[in-house]
Amino acid sequence: MRLKKVFVVLLCISFVLSLVVGCTSSETADKEGQKQEGESVSKQTDQEEEAKEDEDVPPYLNKEGFPIVKEPITLRFMVRQTPVQPPHEEIFVWQEYEKMTGVKIEWINVPDTDLAEKRNLAIASGDLPDAFIRCNFPDLDVLRYGEQGIFIELNDLIDKYAPNLKACMEKYPEVKKGLPEYNGKIYATPVLFDSEAIQMGTRLFIRRTWVDKLGLSMPTTTDELYNVLKAFKEGDPNGNGQADEIPWTSSDLTAIEGVLKGAWGLQNRGSKHPYVDMNEETNELRFIYTTDEMKELWQYLNKLYVEGLLDQEIFTMDHPKLIAKGEQNLVGAFCFVNSQAIGATHEKEYEGIPEALEGPHGHKIWAGKGPVLSSKGSFQITSACKYPEVAIRWIDYFYSEEGATFFYMGVEGVTYKRNPDGTLEYTIPELESMPEGTSFDQIVGKYTPYMGGGNPQITMTHYFKGGETHPIPLKAAQNVAPYAPKEIWAGFNFTIEEAERLNELQSDIHSYINTMRAEFISGKTSFDQWDEYVQQIEKMGLKEYMEIYQKGYERYKSN
Repeated sequence: MRLKKVFVVLLCISFVLSLVVGCTSSETADKEGQKQEGESVSKQTDQEEEAKEDEDVPPYLNKEGFPIVKEPITLRFMVRQTPVQPPHEEIFVWQEYEKMTGVKIEWINVPDTDLAEKRNLAIASGDLPDAFIRCNFPDLDVLRYGEQGIFIELNDLIDKYAPNLKACMEKYPEVKKGLPEYNGKIYATPVLFDSEAIQMGTRLFIRRTWVDKLGLSMPTTTDELYNVLKAFKEGDPNGNGQADEIPWTSSDLTAIEGVLKGAWGLQNRGSKHPYVDMNEETNELRFIYTTDEMKELWQYLNKLYVEGLLDQEIFTMDHPKLIAKGEQNLVGAFCFVNSQAIGATHEKEYEGIPEALEGPHGHKIWAGKGPVLSSKGSFQITSACKYPEVAIRWIDYFYSEEGATFFYMGVEGVTYKRNPDGTLEYTIPELESMPEGTSFDQIVGKYTPYMGGGNPQITMTHYFKGGETHPIPLKAAQNVAPYAPKEIWAGFNFTIEEAERLNELQSDIHSYINTMRAEFISGKTSFDQWDEYVQQIEKMGLKEYMEIYQKGYERYKSN
């Protein structure tokens, strides 16, 4: 009897367990079915969206890869042609790119000297090319012609057909902030620099052979710089028995001022904003040229000038004069973006300063660094273009590392090689034995289109072979790079009305500053007149100037 009861209990338990397992299995199956159904719906939705996108792709266009078009298409581009370049249709890279893309470009070559006239005539006459490339439109003109519909809006085109430029905008926050206009629209593709060699701008080079000869050390402070320059003046380092040394010179005075700004804590948001930066104590915008710090900087330069440590011709200097003085074995220190500016004879005797100079109040900033977004107006598609999707895909390739390498170097195995250490080297035969009177730029300019700058692409050091990347200036840039401001501003965006008014104010105020800079530093005007100088700038509309700048800054922050 007891066994029978046990059997009945076990039977009941078995029955209950079977129900539980069955329910669980059923629930699991239901969930799996729902999951699969959800995944199927999601997959179907993605496929439908992709199909819809494909439907939106014009029938003549390949959305990805090369060629860009299914059948050959011709576009007309107006392009700036520098003196070292042949007509663009003769440049090797463009010829190869036509084969890759299936897009033939009819180039309207415009010499540098005629550029403003020709581009303005094209706009005024309505005889528009399909696109302008490297035509150096001012930011205000890009905005104006965009709002007039002459330059088409690129936002949707970039989103659909320019994955490389889109990736750059995501990678570099300042590009995403600075490229759109005040209205959020993009009317041009930019010039981008992700290269210490270029971004560090003007460098300070000091003649190391003279430093060693006089038993000195390379300067790391403004006081040490003064001492080195004084030794150059008095120690006859060129050994000719004459006191003819020029301790410090440059092609212009603003370059010298620029390499010193960071030593007084000025221009602390980079070189794109040489007149306005951030007051670190109040966290408010600051006009640089009315500060006590700028007064001190100019007093320092006045001291150098009066004592003959600064070139007495600094107010009228230019590049040819700098080279001439360098070749005459006169120069102890100079400022430029590369070391070639001093001439070939003594170039290798110079080195960049080992670090940013520290000023009298402990500031130690390299203020000359520029933003990744160098210019936002390098390539504009016009309303005359029947194939804007083709044009944007055509230019987008150069915002990839592969495309930019092709732009600068050409074709691997034909115009350049990749060395075992990863560096790239031109293999153009003419470079082996350059004919007399022919320059590097002239030879390379026949193969690649980058000469003259202002190119719509991203530039990186390892494939850019300009003077800034040569060993001496490259090391100089690397020395000061750790001292660059943590935040670098790209250009701000203004409405047309704001930009026009700001241009008027800047024209008068900046011109006055240029005049008074020379007056103060030369000693023609006493620093006792500093307050009057500041008051004059204020009378010229500084308050309105800064109010407009504030609006641009707030837009920049909000992007």
